[in-house]
Amino acid sequence: MGAFVLAVGKRGTAYLLDAQRLGGLGGQIAQRDVCPAYGGAAVDGQAVYLPCQDGLVRLTVGQDGSLRQDWRVDMERGGSPVVGGGAVWVVDDGRGELMALDPVDGRVLQHVATGPVPHFVSPVLAGGRVLVGTASGVTAFAVG
Repeated sequence: MGAFVLAVGKRGTAYLLDAQRLGGLGGQIAQRDVCPAYGGAAVDGQAVYLPCQDGLVRLTVGQDGSLRQDWRVDMERGGSPVVGGGAVWVVDDGRGELMALDPVDGRVLQHVATGPVPHFVSPVLAGGRVLVGTASGVTAFAVG
């Protein structure tokens, strides 16, 4: 098999498609109920970090077209994640908190209060810092 496309929407079903033959209705390679997805996912190799309405989920896309859920971290309202610096970075915009998660098992490595943030805020990694847009401007946090 070649490249895959993963599509997840607000109904919460993940559909894995063959990028060369999308297949039309019912043409998915795999599907699984995951969570209502909001925002953009982060991808690192075969791992997909999916922002859910109330958390973050790691899915693994197998070379054979399998789709496995590895872990889930509950949040009040998860934003779009980014991957870098040895962590998955995500803002819980319901709690106003930046979290660094272990990419393998989802355990919280670090967390820090950001204050109020807009919905669907996504951290930005640059120059050894994590930048987060907040209601009052941009806040920078050191990576590590």
